[in-house]
Amino acid sequence: MKSIFSFLLFSLVILQQLNAQVHSTQLEHNNVSAHISDAGTFFTNFDTAEPSYEVPKGTGVSAIFSTQFWFAGKDSLNNIHFCQGGSPNVGTDVFNGPVSGVGTYSTNAYQTTWGNSMWSLCQTDIDQFKLWWGCQNGLITSGCGSANPPSNEALQTIYNWPAHGNVAAGQSYFLAPFFDYDSDGIYNPDHGDYPMIKGCCASYIIQNDVAQSHSYSGTDSIGLELHLMFYQYQTFDYLNDVTFIDVTAINRGGINYPEFAHSIFVDVDLGNYVDDLIGCDSTKNLMYFYNGDNNDEASFSTLGYGNNPPAIGIVGLKQDITSSARYAGGFQIADKWNIMNGLQFSGDPWLNPNGNPTAYLYSGNPNISTEWSEISNGNPPGDRRGISSMNIGSFNSGDTLSQTYAIIYSKVGNHLQNVQSLIDLSGEIKTFYVNESNIPCQNGTWNVDEIENLQLTIAPNPAVNEFNVTSSSIIEKLEIFDLSGRSLSKFTDIKDLKFKVDCHFLSPGNYILQMESSDKIVRKQVQID
Repeated sequence: MKSIFSFLLFSLVILQQLNAQVHSTQLEHNNVSAHISDAGTFFTNFDTAEPSYEVPKGTGVSAIFSTQFWFAGKDSLNNIHFCQGGSPNVGTDVFNGPVSGVGTYSTNAYQTTWGNSMWSLCQTDIDQFKLWWGCQNGLITSGCGSANPPSNEALQTIYNWPAHGNVAAGQSYFLAPFFDYDSDGIYNPDHGDYPMIKGCCASYIIQNDVAQSHSYSGTDSIGLELHLMFYQYQTFDYLNDVTFIDVTAINRGGINYPEFAHSIFVDVDLGNYVDDLIGCDSTKNLMYFYNGDNNDEASFSTLGYGNNPPAIGIVGLKQDITSSARYAGGFQIADKWNIMNGLQFSGDPWLNPNGNPTAYLYSGNPNISTEWSEISNGNPPGDRRGISSMNIGSFNSGDTLSQTYAIIYSKVGNHLQNVQSLIDLSGEIKTFYVNESNIPCQNGTWNVDEIENLQLTIAPNPAVNEFNVTSSSIIEKLEIFDLSGRSLSKFTDIKDLKFKVDCHFLSPGNYILQMESSDKIVRKQVQID
């Protein structure tokens, strides 16, 4: 928690929100349990007034107190339009549903459709729906005896997926992404269409900043329609501790902004919040937080991580960040505009130890005493909030802004070794992001035989240099993945019941072999010595 005063104030706000309706879910498909709501502030559980980004899951220790996405633009008259999320009974700049026509937001039709604008779904549910639908429509014959429909909850999400808006009410026709099986441009699961998500489990949110006045920032609206997707993978490596966030903002307000900036604001509490520090690596698009010493002690109100506390970072994956800074106050909109654009609240530039202007605060590695960090600067540890931004220039009517963030975590050594680990992982996460569309999921579509009556044998296993694959069905394609899901090798057009796989290029370890045969897929683990 924060100070006693801020904790009591926050608790009072929560106790007063008797009539506030906040929809929420817990995304916890991997080693992270992240509380996501439509309040506009994420990773905070407003029901309990507690931080809720728990990693490792099940420990009761949270690494983040809250997160918001900020958007700000200057119009042709130099007025700042601002949007920064919200908090129940405090105020909000975001509202559920897509941008719609004037006078439609308060209608029963709009509230019924968009009152809850959060949809959560897992890839296993989608895969099960595809198999079941294919069997029901005679497109698949093998394995249909055990092809049951997904759960009622999953079916409801699939059928209520927000693929389209009401054009007659001024909404965009295409909203959430979907696979259009019959290519008719109309989302209809009865015709084989299904939602498209990222990761193995995801939560999708559609909001806007124009339905009501901005009671949080007090500024004029921007005209934004926001699409957010939070998603996770479950793996055997660092991805098991990662949460991804896709942020898409569309200017549907009819106003051109010659200057525009977007930021992610993060209030990080690594267990006990009183001993944290902040830094960044601009070459990796990374803002990170770490403990000021090697022991994160518990307080009367907060669990600590103890010895060798972790570090946590936020990586910009789709576009480069243009600034990263500690955020320590500044409640005026002009202050926030300046820091989002890499300046001090006053509008003056930040200066590094050499006296040169910089937009990246504490950009040196704290493991290296000669580089600029909070440690080398002699800053006392404490509560840390950070803001990582990208200045995109103009943002005109109809333009779309998109960014993807990865929240990464490391606890492989002491508090400074964990910083170095984050720096190293930020490069790996970028490589993964570029190729993530080829990554299969765990728990159902990964390490599980999807067709139980299809026999696949691997011999020898463990193998050295090569192994033989034998199948009860014609092998059409083989593919080897590492345990993070990265494709390493493909063998196509085999068309035989047996195939010898050359694996001399693989390092010793465990891998996943995927075999495809007509409409059948089966996966087995193979060990290379």
